[in-house]
Amino acid sequence: MVGWILGKLKWLTILCAVGGPIVALACWQDGNRRRDVMAMGVQTEATIESATRVKRRRGGTSYKLDLSWTDAAGLKRKVEEVSISHALADKLIVDNRLAADTLPIKYMPGEAGSPKESENVVVLEDTAYQEQTDRELVYVGLGAGALGLVGAALFFLPRRRRHEAVAA
Repeated sequence: MVGWILGKLKWLTILCAVGGPIVALACWQDGNRRRDVMAMGVQTEATIESATRVKRRRGGTSYKLDLSWTDAAGLKRKVEEVSISHALADKLIVDNRLAADTLPIKYMPGEAGSPKESENVVVLEDTAYQEQTDRELVYVGLGAGALGLVGAALFFLPRRRRHEAVAA
């Protein structure tokens, strides 16, 4: 039983050593993207087309918005599935109905309808929460990576074995 647990723990350390830095990098890039949009983006009011609540089997719930707006050139823009926090969702969705029609956003002007357009939209009321989450997950990813490296080193590095003295 102990051997089975140690075997699983050994592979978990490898998963942490690889997955932790990947999580940290992804969250760091997301934070940089958000800072770029906040610094160079155009602020406008977006119309909330729809809100979606996704409940997962294991109890997690996430909220996503479909937004549309007209840019300075008069083009109609639309993004789908913009993630928002639970706190903002509680303000926007009351009794399974939208409590607000519009929402302040910032977006990076570019090609309308481009596949990465949803990545270049920031919901202003949710920025602080998203930045805090990214910051925390960078530290969690780095910590998991460090623990994984230490654990993998302990499990996989060869150990010296004492040779028992043979009576002559």
